[in-house]
Amino acid sequence: MRIIAGTFRSRKLETLEGLKTRPTLDKTKGAIFSSIGGYLPGFVVLDVFGGSGALSLESISRGAKEAYIIDNNIDAVNIIKKNTNNLGVEKQMHIYHGSFETILGKLKNKKFDVVFLDPPFRMKVIDELMEYLVKNDMVEVGGYVMAEYPMEDIVNKSYDGFRVKLCKRYSSSEIVIFEREE
Repeated sequence: MRIIAGTFRSRKLETLEGLKTRPTLDKTKGAIFSSIGGYLPGFVVLDVFGGSGALSLESISRGAKEAYIIDNNIDAVNIIKKNTNNLGVEKQMHIYHGSFETILGKLKNKKFDVVFLDPPFRMKVIDELMEYLVKNDMVEVGGYVMAEYPMEDIVNKSYDGFRVKLCKRYSSSEIVIFEREE
């Protein structure tokens, strides 16, 4: 896996071996970032299921100011830290090991410009997470929430204050990008 654009373009990232994480394909990553403007100058990012940290590190490469990453798997957290150190962006990354429920409770007074929701495929939590983000006003006006989930899952696409900017199928998954409206 690699970073596809920005300051760290073409830099390789470490990933966990086996099926514990499901990296976002380059084509899918490209479509996601194209939909939200390509570059993210000064943005603050939240990645709820960090995996290798690829989406957050791609965001930093494209100009994001800082990223908050959550993962419950200590091996994933160690890979994220390794990738962060290899790119020299430790000061921009806030890496949390723990359940998303616990860590989001600690972050609920923050606002984010981009939120990535890419849970393991067995977890059906997109609706729960969107409701939490809306209830706690955690997404800046003009900000985005990107969700990736198996295409057979049924996900609500109607949330107060959000519109669907993109909904597209890639391989066995579906991507939906919500944009926060005024």
